[in-house]
Amino acid sequence: MLFPRHLLQALLVAPVLGMAMPFIVHAQPAPPLSIEEAVALATTRAGNAETSHGAVEASIQMAVAAGQLPDPVLKLGLNNVPVTGPDQFSLSRDFMTQRSVSVIQEFTRSDKRRARTERYEAEAAAAEAQRSVGLANVQRNVATAWLDLWYAQQTGVLLGHHGHPLELELQAATATYRSGRGTRADVLAAEIEIQKLHDRLDESRATVDAAKVNLERWVGQEASRPLSARPSLAVPQRVQELAQAELDAVPELAASQRDIALAEADIRAAAETKKPDVTVELMYSQRGSAYSNMGSLNVSFPVPWDQVNRQDREVAAKLAQAQEARAKAEVVARNTRALVATKLAELKRNQERLKRYDEQILPLANAQADAALTAYRANTGPLLAVAEANHRAIDTALERLALEAKTAKLWADLNFLIPLPTAQTEPAAKESK
Repeated sequence: MLFPRHLLQALLVAPVLGMAMPFIVHAQPAPPLSIEEAVALATTRAGNAETSHGAVEASIQMAVAAGQLPDPVLKLGLNNVPVTGPDQFSLSRDFMTQRSVSVIQEFTRSDKRRARTERYEAEAAAAEAQRSVGLANVQRNVATAWLDLWYAQQTGVLLGHHGHPLELELQAATATYRSGRGTRADVLAAEIEIQKLHDRLDESRATVDAAKVNLERWVGQEASRPLSARPSLAVPQRVQELAQAELDAVPELAASQRDIALAEADIRAAAETKKPDVTVELMYSQRGSAYSNMGSLNVSFPVPWDQVNRQDREVAAKLAQAQEARAKAEVVARNTRALVATKLAELKRNQERLKRYDEQILPLANAQADAALTAYRANTGPLLAVAEANHRAIDTALERLALEAKTAKLWADLNFLIPLPTAQTEPAAKESK
């Protein structure tokens, strides 16, 4: 019989469903992803790529090594071995034959070693400054990606809201046509408007997908979570303070100053090479048993006889590099000041434009669309006027949203001009033991 079999299947499946129900009941939706969390996630993910500590750590290690004396040299020798005559190849019969072992040590002057150490320390500081530049770029990029996705989604929502008025327009055109007061062309025109809206919605969905892929490049699978509300677009207080004072805290400016310090450290290191170092050799020589063993002490040092064409040229090259670094730093400073001032002015101007859209332009566009639809329903206005008014309302709303998206990107550029503090923004330069 079929009934008992079905009953048996139901009894067997019931415990499984009962076990699954708690998981279904307790399943919680993913929490929304805020722009601050996205920045923190991207900063952490970038720790092994754009913001690696490797260059800083390498310079720190080299700074320690540069402060040490060179390794001693062990030298083994076999001198004055006769190759002709009765004592040919004898190591003990000729009094001049000797087996020697010596230790050679170059005593690099402490000032030169200190200059080399300072040079690598300056290189570590420059690498840390470049790392800060990388962090700021990462945070700006992920903030822009988050905003791109948020506004792409808002565009879809905005277009979806305009679907209902178009449906009402189609219903009105259809009713008027059936009553004999309208034309088939009005109905087709309303249907075309709906299809155009569907096409714009498809385009919006494609933009959302592309923006989500871009955000996933920074935060991984967390990009699939819903986004939280966008942050306030008010001018960041710390940016206002920066604009009123020196911009030394901006990573690009700090990096340019570190490059100058590195170039100046190169000059000091090059200048120290003009002073020769002393090399000491201690030798012990063993001769045949009939002769005394010998000890020797040798001291050598280079003779810088052509400093004009060697050491002085090197110092001149480092001086030219330092001058170039100063010129670049000046250009970076001017560009940064101009950039901050321009973006601040544009941000404030856009905020005023958004206020005008909210208080005047959008209400007027919506009122015009409502008036055109009311006139058409009262048979005192054409359907074409309704379509044009709806187009203007949609386009005006989209223009306002595009302006807000542009303003939000300006806000992100200014807010993340200096990287926000996270675990990845802590200085990497620590003294190596």
